Amino acid sequence: MNERPLILICDDDPHILKSLQISLKSRFEIHISSTVSEAKIKIKNHEYDAAIVDLNFEGQELDGVHLLDFFGKSSPGTYLIVLSGDQSVKRVVEATRRKLFQFIHKEGDYFADLYSTLTRATELKKANEVQAIQKYLTNSPAVKSVLKMAEKIIQKDQDAPILILGETGTGKEFLVRHIAENMKRKLVSANMATIAKETAESNLFGHERGAFTGAVQNKIGLIESANNGLFFLDEIGDCSLDIQAKLLRVLQEKEVMPLGSSRARGINVNFIAATHKNLNEMALDGDFREDLLQRLNTFVLRIPPLRERPEDINFYANFYLEECGDEGVRYTISNDGIEVLLSYNWPGNIRELKSVIQRFVVLSNRTILNADAARSAIGIGELSPRSSSTSIIEVKENQIKKDELLKAILAFDGDKQKAAKLLGVNVRTIQRWVTKFDLTRSLSDLNLGKGVSCD
Repeated sequence: MNERPLILICDDDPHILKSLQISLKSRFEIHISSTVSEAKIKIKNHEYDAAIVDLNFEGQELDGVHLLDFFGKSSPGTYLIVLSGDQSVKRVVEATRRKLFQFIHKEGDYFADLYSTLTRATELKKANEVQAIQKYLTNSPAVKSVLKMAEKIIQKDQDAPILILGETGTGKEFLVRHIAENMKRKLVSANMATIAKETAESNLFGHERGAFTGAVQNKIGLIESANNGLFFLDEIGDCSLDIQAKLLRVLQEKEVMPLGSSRARGINVNFIAATHKNLNEMALDGDFREDLLQRLNTFVLRIPPLRERPEDINFYANFYLEECGDEGVRYTISNDGIEVLLSYNWPGNIRELKSVIQRFVVLSNRTILNADAARSAIGIGELSPRSSSTSIIEVKENQIKKDELLKAILAFDGDKQKAAKLLGVNVRTIQRWVTKFDLTRSLSDLNLGKGVSCD
């Protein structure tokens, strides 16, 4: 993989293009464009670390100032260097009002100045990228890829929502904080798993005085309080269908309607949602609005579980040993201790790993986390190698769901409508669960198979 900085040179002089391309290619990967229209196409198709832009394009409708503006809108992360001999005072002044890294005049021996400026720009961009990734602790290439995608969305300051998917404890909230910090915007958060259903609508959208018993004064909702900032809705899969309908309005119309109000209020909010649930499956079951899901699917970031990030298990274990350990005491992990940590499935992900390290530090008199100490802190005996990506929590949840399904079907002698109503799902979900848990034969033996058909 070529890790040289990618540079775009935009100039209408073919001799300058050729000369700079030859002179810079040993350190940088160079793309060239002799027209503004060609440059715009390249900008749309590549992520440039820096660009060298002339101001005057003879005989062309568009000039370098237009190109600088296009960079600002389409590739704001690109460092811009103007290299120009333009004598137009107006155009030079217009250019310097843009967000430039440097303005270099085409006079005398300018190449040394250009080379050092380009080197500084690309090194600074690289340092900023490294710093941004380090703020979100990870050693995992997969997670770093997610971070780069988040950075790309942030830099373009998209109005479209971001959906973060991942199991509980994988670090979804930390990623949102990372996004907010890099956007330099205020962050307002709400977790649907912890908000009471009775007050969810009022908390999110606000209410007018007298909207309901106890509404003695107007209240601004959490979404509106995030105006000109970023709103993070954790566990969006726990939202009722009524709440989902109102969220769709927020995303489509950029406005909120408080309870008891007849007038919508316009807002400017970057919307981020997260969930550990399968929203596609919920939509098929009728538990999640398909139109809302379509809106949320514009930018989807998936954080892999800890069991798929072995490099992060060692990384986080050492990090939390240092963070949770007593001051002045050096904690380490033995090789067999690492093997135990790597062999465990981590259904609670990073959150569980931190708890395990805390238990070891508090309850053990040791400073070395060996195999026995690791098993004791995790709370398990001998571990078998990880042969399945299915977590312990997921297995337990499936067993509970299977038992409830059987009880409901038996209670109503196979009546699929009544079983679905009891479980709070639709008939299609009943049939899908029967197939998933391989219950067709068992129900048929009980002469109940026909009761769960969707025909």
